[in-house]
Amino acid sequence: MADLGRVGLVAVPREILPLRRVMQVEAEGWLGEVLLHTGWIGGRPLALAEVLPGPVHAALGAQALVIRHQVDSLISFGSAGALAAGLSPGDLVVGRRAMAHDAGSFLGQRFEPAGVMGRDRHGRIGYRRAFEADPELVKLALEAAQTLGAGAQVGTIVTGNQVIFATARKRWLRHTFHALAVEMETAAVAQVAVAHRLPWVAVRAISDTADDDFTLDYRRLRFHLDDERPMWWCRVGCWIYLATHPGAWRRLRRLSRGLALASEQAARLVEAIVRA
Repeated sequence: MADLGRVGLVAVPREILPLRRVMQVEAEGWLGEVLLHTGWIGGRPLALAEVLPGPVHAALGAQALVIRHQVDSLISFGSAGALAAGLSPGDLVVGRRAMAHDAGSFLGQRFEPAGVMGRDRHGRIGYRRAFEADPELVKLALEAAQTLGAGAQVGTIVTGNQVIFATARKRWLRHTFHALAVEMETAAVAQVAVAHRLPWVAVRAISDTADDDFTLDYRRLRFHLDDERPMWWCRVGCWIYLATHPGAWRRLRRLSRGLALASEQAARLVEAIVRA
């Protein structure tokens, strides 16, 4: 059986909330834009990095856990969009492999994935197409899912600095990487784990189907820090857009429900892993 040691967890704020409810928090503190929580679940010491979405934020959180809290293993958890047929909101996915889907070269009209650069144990520099999770942690995650009566699919998770709600892009990701799900943090956490020779695994739950059904005018829903307009003005614009586009409001509510369900499911599995 895998020994997790001191566990390091990485997730975005909304998806951390269900786990925080069962965690005995000892201390909290900021490191840059990462909020770090330390404490226990079931007597197991752990450190939790609350990060903003995206690979860079996830890498900052994982690195903070390694350097500041000397964690022995890393778990990326939260929601993901479904790429494989048959996956529905709430279904669990355990990442056996993580790949960066937006790292590569555009050659004319063609994008060629290359992976991310790194060094091996001999100091050689090259590209890693994929990061392999620790087999014992994958096994532990699958066994924990069985104890919950939920079951989980295991396979590849792809990560990018993009939100995917596009059927054509979804098909490309599935065909190119043979991936089960897409999200924005796992490959970055895996890259940090590999750099420090730490075991890692990803636990994700499906929040949406990553296709055209969730398309919204996200320009109307965002606030930009470098925008001259105040935040309240952007919020007014958001509410006007939603009030005048009932279809957009329904899609946003459906997405919100999916995210809440995925957050609960992923947190339940992480808790079961930590207690195992």
